[in-house]
Amino acid sequence: MPTYDWPLIQQRSGDSIESLIATLLRREYTDARQVNPSQGDGGIDILRSTDDGLEIWQVKGFTTAMTDSQFRQVKKSWERLVEEHVTPGKHQIFRYHLVTPWTPTEERITLFDELTADASFSCQWDSDAFIAGLADRYPETMQRFVHGEGVLEQFISQKAMLASSPVERGESLTMLDAIETRQDALDVIRDTVSENYRIEHGTRTAANAHDVPLPSDDDPAVYHRMTYLGDARWKYESVVPRSVDAVEIDPIILNMEFLAAPGTPEHDAVRAWSEWGIPFQGAHVRTTTVGGPFSDDEPAESTVSFIERGRDDAPPLYLRCITSDGESRFRLPLVVAARTVGTHTGWLRLVADTPERALNFELRFKQGEDTDAKVQMGNVDGRNPEAVRDELETLLSISEGDVISVETSNGQSLIRTHGTVLPTALEAIHLPVAQHLVQLQAHTAAVLVMPSIEEITDGQFRYLSLLASIYGGTAHRWNWAEVTLRVPEDPAEALRIKEVAANVASGGHLVKVEEPVFQLGNRTYTIDHPLASTAHSVQFEAGIDPAALHPGDTFRLIPGADAGVTTAKIVDWTPGSISFD
Repeated sequence: MPTYDWPLIQQRSGDSIESLIATLLRREYTDARQVNPSQGDGGIDILRSTDDGLEIWQVKGFTTAMTDSQFRQVKKSWERLVEEHVTPGKHQIFRYHLVTPWTPTEERITLFDELTADASFSCQWDSDAFIAGLADRYPETMQRFVHGEGVLEQFISQKAMLASSPVERGESLTMLDAIETRQDALDVIRDTVSENYRIEHGTRTAANAHDVPLPSDDDPAVYHRMTYLGDARWKYESVVPRSVDAVEIDPIILNMEFLAAPGTPEHDAVRAWSEWGIPFQGAHVRTTTVGGPFSDDEPAESTVSFIERGRDDAPPLYLRCITSDGESRFRLPLVVAARTVGTHTGWLRLVADTPERALNFELRFKQGEDTDAKVQMGNVDGRNPEAVRDELETLLSISEGDVISVETSNGQSLIRTHGTVLPTALEAIHLPVAQHLVQLQAHTAAVLVMPSIEEITDGQFRYLSLLASIYGGTAHRWNWAEVTLRVPEDPAEALRIKEVAANVASGGHLVKVEEPVFQLGNRTYTIDHPLASTAHSVQFEAGIDPAALHPGDTFRLIPGADAGVTTAKIVDWTPGSISFD
């Protein structure tokens, strides 16, 4: 006697029994894949790969005693399998299943055995008992198929009542145990939402309250819903496919209607994404989710952002310079920083940097049209000054008659141009900054790196050039006007100031020794090798008696006959020989 009344189920259900069996098989074997009938099943409805070969299921929704006509259908499916897969040797087959709700008679089993006698793999006929076993393991799937959403809602209500009912507290039951018991019941409810997907859920705390905690690159989920809870905490619900073909069977589509007004920066950003795939942030949209467990007919207004993930499939590119005589001047590898494709156009955009980011290239490709290229100065911030210097010297070797090309690894040019003129700032600012920092690196233990060139002020650049000149051996002469000193309250320090004053009064020199500290943009640099600044002639301001100075008094020193000061590096210096405390 059959476990289920399959003819009645077939009549009452709106879905086919073949669909039910295929769903149960995919629930049982998460690596099982359903063959798309529109592509021609070739005698296969469900298959999965094993270490021993393919395991194949052919499903027939026969619910009553099989007729000869129906068995001819079985025979035809078997012959297609042999013709398309077995005879050509496309795949190694491990086991073949014929699945029907009807339990075959001995006569039909004999005919099936005769049909498959020449197979080199195991063949079996699974029927009512096999399907019933699957249905017992996945009752919510069977209930939804047999009784519709009404019974499923009743099932969910029962679980919800369990989850919300009071917990019997005992000595061995903690509050966490009670919460866990109820959470397990809620998880059972969540697992009934979809045969194709399961929902992983939980909370995450972000490092920054304004940043959404993004999934990792190996996250198996295909859809994420994040809800901000406050205090940098987010609730996440992630939709994970139950089988390899879940997305094909029940695709998840997010329909978006962009609400930005034409002519606004937001509208331009959306158009750039549509044409070139350029990421954007915070565009206003009206969205509707279709398919999957979060499907909703009611649109919601929100903001949407597209971010670009790092890509490992970007093609290697090279910057080549060829002289007017046809000789190769250099060939630099380019680092592909971005590769985007227009969402609606398919147009390709590549963004690449030279190895030390001195130059940045953006190439845009439209089918059937010439490549559009834009070259601009890159961002060398944080790079090694010596490597940047060498790269800039290489790039600045380009002559007006040279041919410049961006090419692939096999030498195919994506774009070629001649008469190239590089930005003047490369030679006027970028290169000198790199050269000066390389020179100063020899005089300090701290690792010097390139600053953001765009943030350097004219004054900062002039001071860097001055320091490089001084450490290069050229003393700097300048004039001074006055120095105001105060006698400290501490007796020892007060005595030291008076000695300085007495030395000045007797014709001595005023000398300042320091470790230079300078700024480039938002970076601060310190040079270990000290500089000494010596005033050529110093005297007290009129009316000052050094012997009459007391703690708290102030006095001024002014130039004597010569207002000059000479600043130079200390020649005989070894690290640690001078204290700057």
